[in-house]
Amino acid sequence: MIKGLLTLFFTFTLLNAQSNYELKLYETIIPSIFKDRPIRVYLDKDMQSILQSSKKFAILKVCDASVNILIGNKFDNLPNSCQNKPLFATEYRTFKENRNSFGAFYWRKGRPQIKFKKSTLLRYDIHLPNSFQRYVNDQ
Repeated sequence: MIKGLLTLFFTFTLLNAQSNYELKLYETIIPSIFKDRPIRVYLDKDMQSILQSSKKFAILKVCDASVNILIGNKFDNLPNSCQNKPLFATEYRTFKENRNSFGAFYWRKGRPQIKFKKSTLLRYDIHLPNSFQRYVNDQ
């Protein structure tokens, strides 16, 4: 019984720590790229629980022309005004396959991975700080 409770406690603690890590990462990367304030973000359903508590983003419920960036993977039926918005993916597959994806943060084998596409960064005229240049791929 005690082992089960301890396992449950540690699992919850680790998941909470992972969410906090992701929130801090997004609050570091995205504001360093986009200078507009507040940064207007449209999220997929999976990302809403992670970024909803952030004070650095204006989370929009509807994707429209005012959105600065999309964050997530599952964006079905986007309106025409959002079809060409820059996307920060949360899965490697979306990062590789979506032509609007300029970057990604995802977990692989329990380790965080960050990647950026040089071609998409150039197309959207996005300039990364020097601290993120080592994550840029020539794809």
